[in-house]
Amino acid sequence: MTELGKILKEARETKGLSLDDLQQITKIQKRYLIGIEEGNYDMMPGQFYVRAFIKQYAEAVGLDAEQLFAEHQTEIPVPVQQEEVPQNLSRVQSRKSIAVQDSKWVDLLPKILIAIVLVAIAAVIYYFVAKAISNNDNAGTTSDNNQQVQVEEGNLDSADDNKADDKAEDEKAPQEDAADSEDEAKEDEPAAGELKLASSSGNSSTYDLSNTDEFKVAVKSTGESWVTVKDSTGKTVFNNMITADNPQEFDQTDDTQISLNIGRSTDIEVFVNDEKIDYESDSIVQNIIINYTKE
Repeated sequence: MTELGKILKEARETKGLSLDDLQQITKIQKRYLIGIEEGNYDMMPGQFYVRAFIKQYAEAVGLDAEQLFAEHQTEIPVPVQQEEVPQNLSRVQSRKSIAVQDSKWVDLLPKILIAIVLVAIAAVIYYFVAKAISNNDNAGTTSDNNQQVQVEEGNLDSADDNKADDKAEDEKAPQEDAADSEDEAKEDEPAAGELKLASSSGNSSTYDLSNTDEFKVAVKSTGESWVTVKDSTGKTVFNNMITADNPQEFDQTDDTQISLNIGRSTDIEVFVNDEKIDYESDSIVQNIIINYTKE
């Protein structure tokens, strides 16, 4: 076993991944993964694939592939002709995988259309209900105003100037009280949460969440991917495969941090308080940290 193979194997075992798990994540045959760990590059389909397989292995276990190449360049065979294809291999899928994903999208299409129709119906109902309530409020306000005008006209006919001044003061006080009540209500409203990107390096990103009294993280999948989730103490709260039928949600309101290691980000969507996070890099493996400051 080479030094590079030892490092990769230790990283895989630290994450609790078997060779079968890694094969499912990277789509690289198990025998090639064993060859990488043992430093047996002659069994590869060609030197052209060695660097590409090592890069994909490293990203899947959360290691920096470029750093490994730089530190162990003497151990890795160099192909006769350098091309850009190995750089893209980690993003390439077999025709069978692509066909399966296309089939999944076709299966999801009717559900998406139904959801759109339901949302449209709800929007129409909400519009008419809100309009009816608004009309009732306007009618009530107009009636109250008419009655108030009649009373004021009677009072003006029978009252002197001093009583008119007193009435003006009495009418002004409720308006000021109402304005103060509106200001207090606005102050009591909770501020909207702010999710900002704090830093990003390679496939690692850190976000800050503030101005909210809620910290909920939802992880959804359009396919399948291995995801590891840890809290602020480093304790693992989830370490398993997430599929389209098995989304996960984590309520970290009483915690200050959550970290996620995503094995196959092309199939995973992360939401913080219903706000979707956009990945800052194109890497298959993503390491995301979210720091939470309570309001």
